Amino acid sequence: MRQCLTSPEGGYYTTKREGRDQFGQKGDFVTSPEISQVFGELLGVWLVAEWMLQGRKKHGVEIIEVGPGRGTLMDDILRVPQQPNLSLASSIENIYLVEASPSLRTAQKNLLCGEDKALEEVPAGYRSFSKHSNLPITWCEDIRFVPNGAHLLSSPPLPASTDSHPPN
Repeated sequence: MRQCLTSPEGGYYTTKREGRDQFGQKGDFVTSPEISQVFGELLGVWLVAEWMLQGRKKHGVEIIEVGPGRGTLMDDILRVPQQPNLSLASSIENIYLVEASPSLRTAQKNLLCGEDKALEEVPAGYRSFSKHSNLPITWCEDIRFVPNGAHLLSSPPLPASTDSHPPN
């Protein structure tokens, strides 16, 4: 499957064909972020809520998105931590986007960072800085290149019994 999707020779996501787009109404499929920014902003609200539940860490927050398409979802998510009275944006150490396609990586960089920002080569892949609070964004071609310490924010596990409630 990886070969079909990401091969430099005819891979679905890595081969650019004139006048062809994988995403959107004229493409092969439409995803929620392409329809409305509400989905991404709700995920941003969830991210803030999880950060608060986990004690409002002052630093070390890392966000990972696998297969970010054009970058629309992350762009919508990153609008939320910028709201006044939140310090989440300053807690974000890095955003990792796992993307094998050079053309999609460029589209993501242009949307998230701006066309004028350069992509710098780093050990994990490429890096630039977001238009949202100048947050660092690192593009990795494979999830294996995301540093071991990075993880997604997640809810505490649910209790085994449905009679009990998670601790407050």
